[in-house]
Amino acid sequence: MGGILSSLNTSYSGLQAHQLMVDVTGNNISNASDEFYSRQRVIARPEKPIEYQNKSIGRGVDVESVERIHNEFVFSRYSKAAQDNEFYNTDFSALKEASAYFPDVDGVGIYNDLQEYFNAWKDLAKNGKDPAQKQVLAKNAEVLTHNIRDTRSKISMLQQKSSEELETTIKEVNSLGSQIAEINKRLRETEDPKIFKQANELRDRRDELEFHLRELVGGNVFKNNIRMDALNDKKTADFDDGYVLNIANGFNIVDGTIFHPLVLEKQNNAAHLNRVYFRGYDFKDVDITDRLTEGKAGALIGLYNTGYDGTKTGKLQNYLNLLDSFAKGFIEATNSIYAQSAAHQIESEKVEFEDIEALKDTNYNIKNGTIDLIAYNTDGKQIAKKTIAISDITTMKDIVTQINANTDDNHDNNDTNDFDDYFKAYFDNKAKKFYIQAKEPSKGFYVSLKDNGTNFTGALGVNPFFEGNSAQNIRINSKYKKDPTYIRPWLAPINGNFDVANMMQQMQYEKIDFYDNKFEINKMKLSEFYQYLNGKVATDTEKSQETLNTKKSVFEAIKKEHLAISQVSVDEEMVNLIKFQGGYAANAKVITAIDRMIDTLLSIKQ
Repeated sequence: MGGILSSLNTSYSGLQAHQLMVDVTGNNISNASDEFYSRQRVIARPEKPIEYQNKSIGRGVDVESVERIHNEFVFSRYSKAAQDNEFYNTDFSALKEASAYFPDVDGVGIYNDLQEYFNAWKDLAKNGKDPAQKQVLAKNAEVLTHNIRDTRSKISMLQQKSSEELETTIKEVNSLGSQIAEINKRLRETEDPKIFKQANELRDRRDELEFHLRELVGGNVFKNNIRMDALNDKKTADFDDGYVLNIANGFNIVDGTIFHPLVLEKQNNAAHLNRVYFRGYDFKDVDITDRLTEGKAGALIGLYNTGYDGTKTGKLQNYLNLLDSFAKGFIEATNSIYAQSAAHQIESEKVEFEDIEALKDTNYNIKNGTIDLIAYNTDGKQIAKKTIAISDITTMKDIVTQINANTDDNHDNNDTNDFDDYFKAYFDNKAKKFYIQAKEPSKGFYVSLKDNGTNFTGALGVNPFFEGNSAQNIRINSKYKKDPTYIRPWLAPINGNFDVANMMQQMQYEKIDFYDNKFEINKMKLSEFYQYLNGKVATDTEKSQETLNTKKSVFEAIKKEHLAISQVSVDEEMVNLIKFQGGYAANAKVITAIDRMIDTLLSIKQ
C-alpha cells in the first residue's frame, strides 16, 4: 500500500483533472457563438490501481485527452447540403434576373412590340399612300428590333457577370485549398494518435475552410481510419490520419499537405468567358469546366457556358440561342416577303461563301425549289418572268448563269423581250454580294423575286426590310429608318397595290422556320416561338425556385442535426461548470484533510 503520500497523490490527480475540466468548460462557453467550434470534453479514466493483499486500491484519475464532440458523417452530409443549397441559390438568383427581361404582361415587352409592328403593316395596307403610316411602321419596327437587341444584350451581360463571378469564386477556392493543405501539415506536426494528442482548434478551422470550399466548388472529402468512440460519446466520429479533397469527379485539389491550384483562362474562346483548368503534379493544365457541376462554381458554369468546342451549353446561352433563332426566323421570313416588292435593282447582304460553293453546303438555310424573277415596266405591268431552279448541287454561279441565259421566258418565240433582255445578274466574289441590275436603268424597269419555298431571298437578305442575322444585330434597313417613305408596300409598282403589306401582316399567322443550325429546324408561328422562349425562361426559373426551397429545407434540417451534436449549449456548460467546481472543491478538501493527517503524524513522531 502506498501510504498517506499515495492518498495525497490520488486527490492531487483529481484536483488537476477537475481544474482542466473547468478550463475546457470555460473555453466552450467562450466560443459558444462560433458555429464551427466543436464543444470539447475531458476524457478521464481511473489510474491503474495498486494490487495489495488481494485488493485493488485506486490511485486517482488519469486524463487521457481533450476530445471535440464531432461526427464526421453528419458534418459531411451538412457540407453536401450546403453545396446543393448554394448551387440552387446562385442558379435561381440569375434566372430570376433573366426572367425579368421577358415580361409577360399586357403592354410591355417584345410580344407587345411584335403586335404593334404587325398592326402598323395592317394600317399601311389600308392606306399605303399615307407617309405618316410608313413613319409609324418604321418607328414600331425600330422599337421592336431595339427591344430584341436590348434583351439579348442584358442576357449577354448577365452571362459575362456570371463568368466574372466565377473568377472571384475560383480565387477564393484556391485560397481556401492552400490553407487546408497548410493545416494538414501542422496537424501532422502537432498530433500524436498514440497518446491521444489532438489539435482540436486546427481541426475545427479545417472543417470551416472545407465547408466553405465545398459550398463554392463542391467535391468530396476522403479520410483514413476515422475513429468511432462510442465509449465516450456515441455521437463522436473523429481523428483521422489522412485527408484528400476531391473535386470535379476525380481531381484532388488537396492531397494531404499538397495543394493543386485551379487556373482560369478566357482568351481561348470567342466569347472570352472563363474556362477552369486543374494544374496537376506535372504542371499540365486539364480543362475541368464541364466537370464542375456542384456548388456555386457549378451553378455559374451551368448558367453561362457557351457550348464552346463541343462543351455543354448553359441556360443563359440557351436563351441567347433561342432569341437569335427567333430574330433570324423573323428576319428571313420578313425579307423573303419583302423581296417580292418590285424595285429598280436587287442587292443581297454580304454572304460568307463564294460563287463556286453549293448552296446546300453552306451554313445558309437554302432549300431545293424554285424562284420566280419578275420584270415590270414603269406602269407596273409584268413584262417578263423567269423561273430559277435550286437543287443540291446548285451554286451562285449556276444561279447567275440561269438568270442570264437567253431563254424564251414569255413563250412567244421573241428573243428580245425576255428577262435577260432587261436585267443582268452577277455575284461579286470580293464584296460577297449578289446583284441583279437593269441593263438600261434610264427606262425605269422594276424587278422582284418570288421565293417558292427555297428561302433563297430570306437567307441572303435580298433587298431586305430588316438587316442582320441574329438578335444581336437585327435592325430596320437604314434606308427606311432615315426616310420611311421609301418603304414599298406593293407587289407591283401600281396605285392601289398593297399586297406586300397584306402579306406582312398575314405572316404573324403563318408557320416559319426557326433554327440555330439548318439541320434542326422548328416550324412555328412567331408568337408561338416567342411564347416558347418566354415559357422556357419562366419554367426554368420556377423549377429552380422549387428545388431551392427543397434544398434549403434539407440544409436547415441537417444543420440542426449537426449543431445538436457539436454546438456548445451554454446551459449545459454552466451545469458542468458547477459540477466540476464541486469536484475541484471536494478534492481540495481531501487534500486539506490529508495535510492535517500528516501534521498529526509528525506531531506523534516528535
